[in-house]
Amino acid sequence: MLGIARRKQEKDRGDEGVYMEENRRKKVTIKDIAREAGISTAAVSLILNNKPCRILEEKKQLVREVAKRENYVVNQAAKSLATRKSHMLALILPDIENTFFSSLAKQIENRCRREGYSLIIASSDERRENDEKLLRVLESRGVDGVFLILSIEALEQRQKLLEELSLLSMPYVMIDRTLPDAGCAGVSFDHEQGGYLAAKYLITQGHTKIGCVYRDDKAGSGKSRLVGYMRALSEHGILVREEYLKKGDYRMESGYHAAGGLLATDCTAAFICNDMMTLGFLRRLYEEGCQVPRDYSIVSYDDSLKNYLLGLELTTVVQDIEMLAGEACRLLFGRLADGEDAPKSIVLAPKLTVRGSVRLCGI
Repeated sequence: MLGIARRKQEKDRGDEGVYMEENRRKKVTIKDIAREAGISTAAVSLILNNKPCRILEEKKQLVREVAKRENYVVNQAAKSLATRKSHMLALILPDIENTFFSSLAKQIENRCRREGYSLIIASSDERRENDEKLLRVLESRGVDGVFLILSIEALEQRQKLLEELSLLSMPYVMIDRTLPDAGCAGVSFDHEQGGYLAAKYLITQGHTKIGCVYRDDKAGSGKSRLVGYMRALSEHGILVREEYLKKGDYRMESGYHAAGGLLATDCTAAFICNDMMTLGFLRRLYEEGCQVPRDYSIVSYDDSLKNYLLGLELTTVVQDIEMLAGEACRLLFGRLADGEDAPKSIVLAPKLTVRGSVRLCGI
């Protein structure tokens, strides 16, 4: 019996003393287990790591029983020094409050856990300087690799970003906001096609006065979705009117203000380029006494609100978060496993899911 697992018996000790004594117990080491099992520390290490070894099955079982009984925990820091791997990955995202990004983080974390990795999640708050600081801190912490969803500011300062990325010693995979033409590994959806699908559907339902609430991010997903919207209108001979275009920042407040601007026009419908802005847009509509789809038709983007809206089912451009997370993990795990440096860029196809937020114009 290991002495470290015993409680010392002391006279006149109260419940608080028992608690404090329990928490002062010495941490069990691999040497302690080896001593009780009567084998070497190297043999214990092989057994606990499920490595092949010529040890009797009875001894293996004894080692596992002792480790379990004494709540043995692997010294991850020591293991990292030996293997030069921390078994930690990181995810840098722009806004943890955004339902799309938080749902994506959950999917990535689940996959990392299944592969034996812990995941550190950090938010840049859409600031380039935070992206850079986080990358440096995470690299100094010895994470094995990074999932990177860039801030809009970083995308807009492309050359500076590429210089920072070139200095990284760890593999990374960009998600959602990528730079495929720069030779960076990444996975994203075809944002232009998504914008096209949204606007085209509104047109097929008889709408010609269609507003668009977008993110003016120069080279990011917002601009691409706007381009898709404009392409659909152009194909159907519909003039793109400046007063129908409202800038946002992918957050609720900007959607709220954009709704006020579009309500001052004769628009009958709006394509809103992300779900968070849609939430703000809906709030303004309801404050003005407008109902969807009776008074206003909406197509949203992301499909991260389907479990939260009551009484309204949004027609939306779906970005399959499970697929996006799966492809991103496959890319990074592959780079970690074989050291493959050749970057791969994967572009996934969005799809339109028709629900109940668009009415036939004129009916």
